[in-house]
Amino acid sequence: MISKIIDMLIKHIKNNSSTYFALFLAFIVGLSAGAFTVNGLSTIQRDELSHYFQGFLQLLDSQTLDSSELLKVSLLENLKIVTVLWILGVSIIGIPFIYLIIGIRGFITGFSSGFIIEALGMKGILFSLFALIPKEIIVIPCIIALGVNGINFSLNIIKNKSIRSISRESLRTNFFAYCFVTMFYSCFIMGGILLEAYVTPVLIRMIAPAVIN
Repeated sequence: MISKIIDMLIKHIKNNSSTYFALFLAFIVGLSAGAFTVNGLSTIQRDELSHYFQGFLQLLDSQTLDSSELLKVSLLENLKIVTVLWILGVSIIGIPFIYLIIGIRGFITGFSSGFIIEALGMKGILFSLFALIPKEIIVIPCIIALGVNGINFSLNIIKNKSIRSISRESLRTNFFAYCFVTMFYSCFIMGGILLEAYVTPVLIRMIAPAVIN
């Protein structure tokens, strides 16, 4: 069963390699823009963000983080992204905005990691490896896959509108398949959310003393 799913995913990626590449490129552009934006911050802005971040680390080192609250926040944040991508997929004009959403997500990741590395140097790289990358490795590919899913469905709508003989049953089948794929990748995103809520705080707490000192 698992091997069949893996084979289907590999085939899906090969068949949509150009769309995956384009969305990945949009993410990289956003990531680079976010990282370069850090260099454009004024000294006052950097100091304020640095003090805020150091205070967060000290608070995390001395107090227990409420994982359930972090779970709610992360769940709401990612639910918004999934919902927006799903809505854009069922609208004909949503394709450009899907690229925009992926780019913005890359910008957020680039700015966050860029600022941490800028503020902490080598310690910032260590912090990013433990705090940011584990979740991002799971969530980002899923968001890109959802973007591909949305683009394909939008293109199918456009194609079907030009074919009058298309049946409502076929449209219904495509819609259910679209929703199923969205739920499929959402399950993996949920795994990343759980990782962020219950595992990442433990890892951060382990390295916090080294980062603060």
